Amino acid sequence: MVRSRITHSVTLKFAANFIQQAGNRPQMPINTESLHSNRPEDIARAAALLKQGKLVAIPTETVYGLAANGLSADAVKGIFSAKGRPADNPLILHVASIEAAIPLWAATTRQLEIATALSAAFWPGPLSIVLKAASPVPDIVTAGLDSVAIRAPAGEAVQSILQLCQFPLAAPSANLSGRPSPTRAGHVECTLGGRIAAILDGGQTTIGIESTVVDLRSERPQLLRPGAIRIDDLRSIIGEVSDSRPPGNAASPGLRHRHYQPVNISLRLANREMIELQWASAAGIACSQDLALELGDRRAPTWIMPDTPEPYAAVLYDRLYTMEHSGVTEVYLQRPPQTDEWRAVNDRLTRAAEAAPSVTV
Repeated sequence: MVRSRITHSVTLKFAANFIQQAGNRPQMPINTESLHSNRPEDIARAAALLKQGKLVAIPTETVYGLAANGLSADAVKGIFSAKGRPADNPLILHVASIEAAIPLWAATTRQLEIATALSAAFWPGPLSIVLKAASPVPDIVTAGLDSVAIRAPAGEAVQSILQLCQFPLAAPSANLSGRPSPTRAGHVECTLGGRIAAILDGGQTTIGIESTVVDLRSERPQLLRPGAIRIDDLRSIIGEVSDSRPPGNAASPGLRHRHYQPVNISLRLANREMIELQWASAAGIACSQDLALELGDRRAPTWIMPDTPEPYAAVLYDRLYTMEHSGVTEVYLQRPPQTDEWRAVNDRLTRAAEAAPSVTV
C-alpha cells in the first residue's frame, strides 16, 4: 500500500498565512486508510501514523476528532490545512489523565487543585479545562493566546491511542471548518476523505456534541461553552461558576467563526405555529413525534427529533448530515424548550441556523 505524507516547509512565523491559504486551495488527494477500533492492530496503526506526524480521525464520546501530535507544530499545521480552519481558532489538547495535563499548564497551586477536583469528577469525559499554557504547548495550538484547553476523553479506542503515543493529541472535530461535527466515520469520510492519513471507525459517538469548556484562570471560574456537563454539575464540585462570558473571550474553540452549519440547505428554527403552516409545503421539517402524529402524513422529508436533551444531542449532527442530502433546500426545525437542560443543544442549533433567521407567526 502506498502511503502519502504531507510535509510543510514553512516556519511557525508564517504559519497563519500558510494555514489561511492552504484552507482555500484544493489539496493533492492522499490515500485515507480505513481502520476499525475493534481491531487492536488498527489501534496500533493509528498510533503509528500519529507518531509519524500524520492526521488520523478518531472516535471519542463527544464527536470524532481530527488528531495530531499536540506538541508538534508541524503536525498541528496539518490540522488547520486539512480542515481549512482559521488560524485564530485555538485547539483542545487531549490527554489520558490529569497527571498528563498538569505539565502542560502554567497554573497556580489553587488552580490546579480546582482542575484536579473537576478531573476526579468528570474525567475521562466531556469537560475541557482552560488554564495558562506552559512552554511545551506550541503557539499554533493556542492560536497565539496564553491559555490552553485540555481534556481527557472517554472511550477505549482514544485512551488506548493516548497510551501508545505518550503525547497529547490536538483533536478538533474531524470535519471541514464550519460544517456540522461528525458523529460517524461516514461523516468524516464525506468531508475529509483524501485529505488525511486514516479514519478510525468506532461507530456512532454516544454524546454527540462537543465538550463543556470551563475557564479556571480567574478567581471565579467561567463557563465558556455549554455541553453535556452542565453548569450546575460544575457548581456541585467547585462552587460558584460564572454564567456570563466576558466580551472577546475566545479561549475556547467554537466561540468565533461559523460552526455546525449544514451545506445545501437553509436551516430555520421555528415555533409550533410555523411548523403547522409549513406542514403541507415542500420544505423539510424536523419536529417532535407528538407534533408529527398530530399533523398527519406528509410527502416532503420529515425528521423526528427526540423529546429529551441527551438523545437529541446524540442524533443532532447525524440529522444535519442527512438533511444535506435530502434534496430539499429549506428545513424548518421545531425549536426545543428554552431551559437550562437544553442549553447545549440550543447553542449548537443557534449556530447551525445563523445564516437563516428564526421564524415565528
